Amino acid sequence: MSEATTEKKNKKINKMTLGELDKAIEATKSSMGGLTSAYAKELLKRKEVLSAKK
Repeated sequence: MSEATTEKKNKKINKMTLGELDKAIEATKSSMGGLTSAYAKELLKRKEVLSAKK
């Protein structure tokens, strides 16, 4: 198999679990220098929705 097929695909925000969201938030915070991007805001919004369900 080539490298392209064995690489991990990006997962949609709506399909992520709370743990995956936490990891994505931390990665976004360190790579983008904060949580002001649209992607980061969507991650935080999804985390809030999942936390409310529990």
